[in-house]
Amino acid sequence: MVTMTPAVVGPKARPEAPVLRLPRSEQGMQTERERIANELARELHDQVAQSLTGLLVQTEVFMREQQSQPDVVDQLAFVRTTVREVLNDLRQILCDLRGEPGLANSLVPALMQGLFPTYQMRTGMKVSLWASPSWPASLPPETSIHIYRIIQEALTNAHKHGGATNVQVALKASTERLVVSIRDDGRGIAWLDEQKPIGMGLVGMRERAALTGGVLTIRSRPLAGTTITVSIPTEALRWSPKHVLPAS
Repeated sequence: MVTMTPAVVGPKARPEAPVLRLPRSEQGMQTERERIANELARELHDQVAQSLTGLLVQTEVFMREQQSQPDVVDQLAFVRTTVREVLNDLRQILCDLRGEPGLANSLVPALMQGLFPTYQMRTGMKVSLWASPSWPASLPPETSIHIYRIIQEALTNAHKHGGATNVQVALKASTERLVVSIRDDGRGIAWLDEQKPIGMGLVGMRERAALTGGVLTIRSRPLAGTTITVSIPTEALRWSPKHVLPAS
């Protein structure tokens, strides 16, 4: 809730413009949240990120020293890739905590240049992306993060539980909604109750979809793959003029 505080005009006072202020309680809560978020971001950067960076450097040094042992080098390369992936995830978390744009203007590049190649290299699973021309170049940061995490979890499930070899991701947009679909060619889910999602990963995906203002659905048949779809009304995205979707 916001309150409008009018200026007081007296014999020796000149008129002032109205001042828009948050109630003290809300101001205090917001300030405290920002303080905690910044402190947490600082600790994560100084402790966790620095340690991971050190581990990455040591891994690369060890790889150079073990060139005569290809099997060891391959294992170390896997460790290096994993550490880099964790570092990228951590950087995104830091951006989120600090209120920085992060994925807002780079969701598609983050998928094509980061997430998908990493999964293909680690699992051998082929991942393709199709984005409609009307897909917005910029999204609210939190929306991009949730979409990214949903796709990430879907890829994990497709490989780990579905044994998929191919995954197709589609990003579609209209004036009414954004639709994200992830379809795999895995073994599917033998039993699926829409009211009782299987596993915490699917629960988390549904929660993330709800946080965007959207809905997540799952369609699957045994030996016929799984399709996960997220539908987000564009009204949930109209937070500033630059994020308004173009007419289709």
